[in-house]
Amino acid sequence: MEGSSRKDYGVMLDRTFKELEHNAEGFKITLTGGELSKGYKPDVVLMSQDGYIILESEHSTSRKLCIGALIKAAKLLTGDRKGYLVIVLREAENTTAKQIAKHLAEYLNWIRPLSNVIDVYVISDENYCAENNVPIKLLGNQFLKASYKV
Repeated sequence: MEGSSRKDYGVMLDRTFKELEHNAEGFKITLTGGELSKGYKPDVVLMSQDGYIILESEHSTSRKLCIGALIKAAKLLTGDRKGYLVIVLREAENTTAKQIAKHLAEYLNWIRPLSNVIDVYVISDENYCAENNVPIKLLGNQFLKASYKV
């Protein structure tokens, strides 16, 4: 896959992911790597008057890391806070975005009554930055077709 976006993304550092122009209709980037709440530092946070989009970039296919991202987002999204979690995943031969989404479903069902998580999506890094490391519009039609809703 020489010259492909996957090769380019494969060497992308967290800092580079945080600097991408993430976008969603009506949302603005409000945080890139800082502390959103005590002990919680998601990679990127977008906000609107309607809520949050929390982005986590996972270069490892560890199911535990993805469960942790879900639990931390769910804890934040309580009370008057609501929103979405998006996990951008570097897929491996033995772990795909679809498999991670399926794995997270049981945990989301368990924690949903305690939280205001609207939806959780898992998308491969290749699909998220399909062209020249430019992210697709979050929650847009292309995103919904390319991601897996948990």
